[in-house]
Amino acid sequence: MKNLTLGFIVFLLVGSCIDPITLKVDSEAGAIVVDGGITGTDGPYVVNLFRSVGVYSDLEKRPAVTGAFVYIIDEDGTKHRLKDDTPGIFVSDPSFKAEYGKSYYLRIEAFGGNIYESEPDILRPIGDIDNVYFEFEDKVDEPNSPENNAGFNVYIDVTIKSDVDYVRWNWSGIYETQTFPEKKMSRSPDGPLVPDPLPCSGYQIINGFLTQTSTCTCCSCWVSEFSRSPEVGDVGFYGGKVSRYKIAYIPATKDLFLSKYHIQVQQASISKEVHDYWKLVKVQKEGGSSLFQPTSAKIKGNLKCINDPTAEVFGLFSVSDVKTKSIFIQRSDIPYNLLPIDEVPNDCRFVAENSSTVKPDFW
Repeated sequence: MKNLTLGFIVFLLVGSCIDPITLKVDSEAGAIVVDGGITGTDGPYVVNLFRSVGVYSDLEKRPAVTGAFVYIIDEDGTKHRLKDDTPGIFVSDPSFKAEYGKSYYLRIEAFGGNIYESEPDILRPIGDIDNVYFEFEDKVDEPNSPENNAGFNVYIDVTIKSDVDYVRWNWSGIYETQTFPEKKMSRSPDGPLVPDPLPCSGYQIINGFLTQTSTCTCCSCWVSEFSRSPEVGDVGFYGGKVSRYKIAYIPATKDLFLSKYHIQVQQASISKEVHDYWKLVKVQKEGGSSLFQPTSAKIKGNLKCINDPTAEVFGLFSVSDVKTKSIFIQRSDIPYNLLPIDEVPNDCRFVAENSSTVKPDFW
């Protein structure tokens, strides 16, 4: 059962390239999964607690852990309780701010008597992301297919403080997309296709004509993307300065570059336990598509049950200083003209995952 639970957790946290096996599991009896941490920024800090679920379960309906008492405890023994006004989402008091140089750990007193704790870790300042930049790489094999295989390599130059031993990098991207919900067609009772604009398009059929009556509320969306693989580093190997580290590759396609692409890079100080956790996740994730994939190992995280060694708990509670830096890549940075976007007759929120009609403040 333990090995089965591992498979569910790895899938839940990072995805999997390995063909899954259908297994019946009582998800309510699954192991506790922890996802949260504190940073050097102002609170509140958030810890998510839920139960592991099967591969084919709806992740949006993963069982929340309720009835638990959750605390962040500092090196002086001061307890900062987190409250779960929303089931499974435990939030600290906004007045609590972690201090550099102090150690913190998470304590979970679960319903039923089990007590889980993370390893204490010191909040250390990380250092700055000095530069984020990109270079276009043209890998086109067919001249008539300019979007075949070309894009932007994104690099970072960073400085890391001397007392930080391990670092993690990740990135997030946002791009704009556009659809044409006023062009939706439906089949009439007598057979032919007729205009059937979506209500959010701002168009109606008046006297047999497609007529705009209001502003479209579902034509423009902003889509969020995230790192697909964890990037971690041993600072001792880099010597405190990292130059020209490739953090991302952004394909130069008409869908991503309607106008521009925003990428934000995050740098975080992490403990050895967190470093080893993400390194193992990366190895297994990248090895999943390989014929010579590595043997699966139990990825536990940095928590344990202190009163029942047999009780399973997965995930991480991190104590990390975080720095971010962002840039835009413009459509004009692509050295050729892209093809026009497809005229998709749908609500833009349903065309891509993580889509929102809310325009970012920085756009």
